[in-house]
Amino acid sequence: MKKKRIVLFVSLIVIILIIGLYPIISKNQLDTRESNTLKIYITGKDDVYDRRLGGIINEFEKKYPNIKIQKVMFNPNIKIQKVMFNPNDGDGYVKKMLADILAGDGPDVLYLDNMSTRKLEKSDMLLDLKPFIEKDTSFKKEDYNMKVIEAGLYNSHQVIMPLDYYVNQYITTEQLLKKNNVNLQDNYSQKDFMKALDGYITSANGDKNKLLFAMPMNIEDFLASSGEKFIDYDNKKVYFDKPEFKEIIDNYKKIYNASKKPADITGTSGTDGFEALKNGNTLFSNDPIDRTQDIFFQYESLVNQVIGEKQIINAMPNYKRGDNVTAIVGYSLAISKNTKNKQAAYNFIKIAISEDIQGSRNLPSSIPVNKKAARDLENQYMKAEVNHTYKYSKNITIAQQPLSNNFQNYYNKIVDNVGNAQITNSDIERMMMESLTPYFEDKSSYETCIKTLENKVKLYINE
Repeated sequence: MKKKRIVLFVSLIVIILIIGLYPIISKNQLDTRESNTLKIYITGKDDVYDRRLGGIINEFEKKYPNIKIQKVMFNPNIKIQKVMFNPNDGDGYVKKMLADILAGDGPDVLYLDNMSTRKLEKSDMLLDLKPFIEKDTSFKKEDYNMKVIEAGLYNSHQVIMPLDYYVNQYITTEQLLKKNNVNLQDNYSQKDFMKALDGYITSANGDKNKLLFAMPMNIEDFLASSGEKFIDYDNKKVYFDKPEFKEIIDNYKKIYNASKKPADITGTSGTDGFEALKNGNTLFSNDPIDRTQDIFFQYESLVNQVIGEKQIINAMPNYKRGDNVTAIVGYSLAISKNTKNKQAAYNFIKIAISEDIQGSRNLPSSIPVNKKAARDLENQYMKAEVNHTYKYSKNITIAQQPLSNNFQNYYNKIVDNVGNAQITNSDIERMMMESLTPYFEDKSSYETCIKTLENKVKLYINE
């Protein structure tokens, strides 16, 4: 009887344990199944979305057929072009991601632009990529623009992996500079640069047909191009009381008042700067020609053949004298801490920054963080596209010509000589313009406007 009781007791214990452990075992099995899926949120409509992201997904699925990519389309009623430039849509995208991650059902891989990166990096919901990079023997730092990648550090953790970057640049012609008695040197400081433009700016004041820049310059890009940092996101501090900040803002004020105003723009073709150069009513084009597969390499041929002048292109100078370039991060990837298959998510990022993906002219990007890919794009243009023609307009056909020494020197600089990189913030850009425009238009004092800006930014970074 005693033995039977012991056997019965043990049997009951085993049954209880099985019943108690079943949900855990079942959940672990479910988690294992779910770990073979990577979820990613995408802004777009139906199955139309960023072509580069599509290329990354296709390559990942070829290399890792056992991992399924689950695409969750976001903002289906808004065309992707609008999503890219509408801060309100960016806010909604971020809020949706944060809410879903908190609920345990968010994306594994996050695709970010400058409307969302800063909001998410401080959320404490992103995985530190450093341990994965350090264990990855195939990751060679010399293959990448590490200054740009390091811009993704937050509190010493690599929570963001930049994919590409652009440079705040200007385009003009040798003849235009000579005609307007403007002498620019490659290694000018910002102060030297603005001094060289003083005469032109004075003559442009009040003349609507004479612009410094054909399109408004983004104030965050201008601050970033200075190489100086006035917001410490890690420690939640601002340094707007520095004399350097006032000098840079005063320089921007000159550019703002001598260039086309945001309020004057009803639409843009993307080549407004070129058209203004052609018409002779601007000194500088600031067309966004950083998309390497579109017009970056072709723009020089356009200027030479349509305007008939020699293109000059350079980066906006640093606050201090020097030839180092400040890069501005474009798109990035990140991984949620909740991701069940972290290695698969890291492998997705590895493919995104690979030479094959970043060096493909079929997949649009700005300047790749992969330096080999940046060289591949240049070589592809020189070897495969020179002498090919394309239609610029109904009456204008452009024959693509070899890149000049001036352009190649510039490209070498922005690929090999990045001294600093920054992630800009569309929220901060909006706050700056709201707070400082009264100063730019002489409707309020600098001190009053800066105090307003400081209060807004402090509140924002401490949220």
